Amino acid sequence: MNILFIITGSIAVSKCNEILKKLKEIKINVDCIVTNNAKKLISIAKLKKNITGNIYTDISETKKKMLHINLSRKNDLVVVCPATANTIAKFANGYGNNLASTTLLASNKPILLIPAMNTEMWENKINKKNINYLKSIGVEFIGPKIGKLKCGEYGIGRIEETNLIVKYLISKLKLNRRFKSKKCLITAGPTIENIDPVRYLSNYSSGKQGYEIASEFARSGANVILISGPTNLQPPSNVKLIKIKTADEMLNNVIKVNKNIDVAVFSAAVADFKIQKTESHKIRKNKFKTLKLIENVDILRNISMLKTNRPKYVVGFSAETKSIKNGERKLIEKKCNMIVFNKISNNNKVFGLDENKVSIITKDGIRNYAKTTKINCAKYIVDSIYNQIKNK
Repeated sequence: MNILFIITGSIAVSKCNEILKKLKEIKINVDCIVTNNAKKLISIAKLKKNITGNIYTDISETKKKMLHINLSRKNDLVVVCPATANTIAKFANGYGNNLASTTLLASNKPILLIPAMNTEMWENKINKKNINYLKSIGVEFIGPKIGKLKCGEYGIGRIEETNLIVKYLISKLKLNRRFKSKKCLITAGPTIENIDPVRYLSNYSSGKQGYEIASEFARSGANVILISGPTNLQPPSNVKLIKIKTADEMLNNVIKVNKNIDVAVFSAAVADFKIQKTESHKIRKNKFKTLKLIENVDILRNISMLKTNRPKYVVGFSAETKSIKNGERKLIEKKCNMIVFNKISNNNKVFGLDENKVSIITKDGIRNYAKTTKINCAKYIVDSIYNQIKNK
């Protein structure tokens, strides 16, 4: 297990050697980036004794091009400790003007910030805005806590206790490896069914929830295949993306990759119907009177009911405007292991938004979650799947 430990210029750098020493004792490999301001506050020689990896500074990248990318790729977790208001602000606003900040921007691994600063800096509205934004995109924070600060004042801003930090890092590393060597298949986004060369049938799905689920599986060590209908989303890192348009294309591609799948999550909003006959030329408006529809393929049912090559654990989605009982029926009728239920309402419009409210249905019962970001919903879903399969 490998950690990239970024040390920035807070007076709380004195804590770093304590943390690193404990990580070394439990044989966790650590590479360090030390910013120019942090170099003024910490002994590099002492730091070297407390890690098994290497120490990098801004000058390191003049000798090794693309170091900011390579460092994040070789490590399982990126930790900024202590995290200053300046580093938080740069990261939140996309600035990359040193090795630490460019590495954070280039990282495809979970990022964890351990802040330490004066109370007034912590409570500053601009700092709070930056923190809230980073939390909204999945960056995690440990602390700070209330106590006596290095500046002599008392208040919130003190770096968290060493033992708690180390315990949390170990827990996070284990989470990042819980789907190691597992093969996961995710479908996401809408499908579109052509009417003629300029018109089609579809739905409001943005694909955001499915993409976040794929991203969370990848962060947990899984080999992920994402089969996606048309979206405007950037595909997650470390995921094999297959783009499709129609329901038939999605099913065909699912069948192609459906070999030794450990977990399959069918979050795509597959169009329920398609046109009986697609026209090769645009239908003139005065002749556009009726559409003859036929039922589309049911991808979830097709895969979940396979006698052979069925994924070991199958998750379906149920977006309903009425009762959750429709989701419960779907669990049984389509022989799924789990259904993620969305109640579509004025309070939970879901489509195209960054928030969602889900209920998770299994044979063990129903668990309801409060409305939150789709990033957090993805974590709840992946956590629930892991808890269902970990002892099997």
